[in-house]
Amino acid sequence: MVFKLIFKTNLSPSTQPHQLSGRQWPRQHAYLLIYLTGYFSPIAIKYASNHQEKLNGLILLNPPLTINHAKLPSSLSVLSNFLLGEIFCQDPLRASDKTLLSCGPYQIKEDVAMVYRRPYLTSGSAGFALNAISKAMKKQLKGYVEDTRAILMDNNWSVQTTVCWGQRDRWLNFDGVEDFCKESKHRLVELPMSGHHVQEDSGEELGQLIAGIVGKRSSL
Repeated sequence: MVFKLIFKTNLSPSTQPHQLSGRQWPRQHAYLLIYLTGYFSPIAIKYASNHQEKLNGLILLNPPLTINHAKLPSSLSVLSNFLLGEIFCQDPLRASDKTLLSCGPYQIKEDVAMVYRRPYLTSGSAGFALNAISKAMKKQLKGYVEDTRAILMDNNWSVQTTVCWGQRDRWLNFDGVEDFCKESKHRLVELPMSGHHVQEDSGEELGQLIAGIVGKRSSL
């Protein structure tokens, strides 16, 4: 999960961000570009809903938008099960490899896979944390999806919003996404060759999209 704040201003290059209050940043030059793996998008949307006056643009990557998205995929849901979930969360192959590879058409080299497995191999804390997060997500996801839909469809929502969707996502299906974007009047960009990790699969296309939005808004 990565949040990126991109500012383009007419301030002196020597001016440091900590020297300015939020009100001093020119609204017309502030951009919040959000790179999130699906299920973390509601957090960013909630933040954006409380700071609309400071934002000019919002980009969402495969966010949960439909009622069908309110249910965790089996590879994540099983991690929250009583006893069995606790066992799987301590298994590096189930907790790491299975989770990473089940969300799209992915393969991973052994040396890279070991980097993701290492926390589970060195301590039980990573597994306990994963189990707790999975339980919380399973319990709260429906509410998060409902809040996300309500915010993005609210008539008071004023932030220019673009939804990028990797159509090879195996966790969040595309059904209903196009209808939601049409109804809420948000721009939809479909990426046929991308899975759940859009920023990794289509980095160049996403970079061009961001550059186009920033360039367009900067010229206003």
